[in-house]
Amino acid sequence: MAKSPGKSTSFIERSLSSGTQTAGTQKLSARRTWIPALIIWALACATHLGTFAYSLAEDQRNPLSHENKNHHGLLSYLNIWDAGWYQGIYKEWYPTELPLRADGSVSFNSWAFMPLHSIISGKVADIFGIDYRLAAVGVSFAAGLALAIVLYRLFIGSLNWRDRGVFDTRALVGDESRNRIALWALAVYAFSPASPIFVTGYAEALSTLLLALSVWCVARGRYILLLPVALLTALSRPLGVPLGAFVGLWWLWCTVSDYLARRADEPSQSALSDAWAAFRGRFGQLLGALLVCGFAFVHPLHAALRTGRMDAYLATELGWSFRKVEDGHQYFAQWVHQFNLYVVGSVPAIIMWAGLMLLILSFYWWMSQKFTRTLLHPALWLWTACYAGYLFIFWLPTSSTVRILLPLFPLSLLIAAYLPKSRMYRLLLVLAGLLGSALWMRLLWGGPDVIGPIRLLP
Repeated sequence: MAKSPGKSTSFIERSLSSGTQTAGTQKLSARRTWIPALIIWALACATHLGTFAYSLAEDQRNPLSHENKNHHGLLSYLNIWDAGWYQGIYKEWYPTELPLRADGSVSFNSWAFMPLHSIISGKVADIFGIDYRLAAVGVSFAAGLALAIVLYRLFIGSLNWRDRGVFDTRALVGDESRNRIALWALAVYAFSPASPIFVTGYAEALSTLLLALSVWCVARGRYILLLPVALLTALSRPLGVPLGAFVGLWWLWCTVSDYLARRADEPSQSALSDAWAAFRGRFGQLLGALLVCGFAFVHPLHAALRTGRMDAYLATELGWSFRKVEDGHQYFAQWVHQFNLYVVGSVPAIIMWAGLMLLILSFYWWMSQKFTRTLLHPALWLWTACYAGYLFIFWLPTSSTVRILLPLFPLSLLIAAYLPKSRMYRLLLVLAGLLGSALWMRLLWGGPDVIGPIRLLP
């Protein structure tokens, strides 16, 4: 990226331009980079499928498991719970009237689920003349393999950023140690507790792929390409709000960086003129960020137009936890209220509030540490902070929480990068994740269906 005379350059643009200096450097071979990434992901998928097969056999013998009694094959077993809702969208699309309970709250319905996974899986089923359930699992598997490549590239780029100040997603000769850490980080993620969802008819593999591509577009400054990718992301899972916040805050980050670079390199007589120049230089990026924020309202607008009820999507989401729109949305408090339900009121509310505040402060303290800030590229760091904040503010903590944490993929790199010379440490991480994934599958995918006041949903 050429720099015109007299024009200052932000640290982000410097990193992209400095990447061209290594254009002639020899890259590591495919057998040491993306091919091992695919092998790691394929091994994880094979392991998860084997565990699912075992879990199915056990569930059919478990008298406490009611959800899975009528599933006599692995393909059917991989398409239960939310996957059934996605199949219903493919067959019948969305309802024009919202089902209501006796208390006026909206009952369970398909408006809670985004349409992209159903559309793609349905098209694959129609084109190849196969069962929708097979197509859904196939789409998840294909998206997962692509996700392995994208995550590997993001991890390499972040490690290069730390050691060379360049977000270069290539592994070059001399980068062998960073390449190994990136592959280990991918393995930690591929075997993480909720990772079996990537071989089912759920939308997680597709949505996480699109989300990782969105983060890649932001980190590389590909703001035009970001627009269609972000739109598809918002139509795959309810990720539009945190993604919009992330892209908007990234614009602010870039604008402030440009301003500080101007003041440090070639300050004008007026700080205001430098601020205006920085704002003007990022105006196109601001428009793109506003569009990305708007993508979060595409599905809710579709629900409003189809049902004739402006709050159709919100009412559906609240109705999933047996609440009405009039009850209002809880912010932060839903964590305390939900855990109070789980412990049947045996813990004072003040203690649970203190625990929640401690959790939030501890997480952001960890994110503020020098190791975290220097290991993660600013885009990966900011996405992690935004998505965690979104969960703290809006998420109702149910048994699905482990699965909802999957978009926090940068944490896999953070965890894997500790003790960089210890292979045993990272091997133990993978084994712990494998054990956790088996436990997740047995408790949440199969049976029993409830434990005390907690309904077990994946």
